[in-house]
Amino acid sequence: MKLIYCIKCGDVVALRRQERSCFCGKSKGLYGPDGLHATISGPAIPLGFTNQSFRHALMNQPETGLGKEFTAFVIQKVCDTVEIV
Repeated sequence: MKLIYCIKCGDVVALRRQERSCFCGKSKGLYGPDGLHATISGPAIPLGFTNQSFRHALMNQPETGLGKEFTAFVIQKVCDTVEIV
C-alpha cells in the first residue's frame, strides 16, 4: 500500500486509482491502471506499508494493551513504482 505524507500540512493520504490530495491541497497522488505504479506531486514524501504485515496486524488487533505492529517505510527517492512530477 502506498501513501503520501505532505510536508506542508502533515496530512497522510492513502493512494487510490482516483487522484487524492492532502488537507492543504499541495500534495497529490494516484495509482496507475496496474494498481502498483503511482504518480505523486507537490511537497509529498511517498510512504509504504508491507501489505502482508498490515493485513496480519488488522486480523490480530488486540482487545487491550498495545496495538499490533506492522511494517511501514519511507519509499526511496528513486523508485521504479513511484513517479514524482
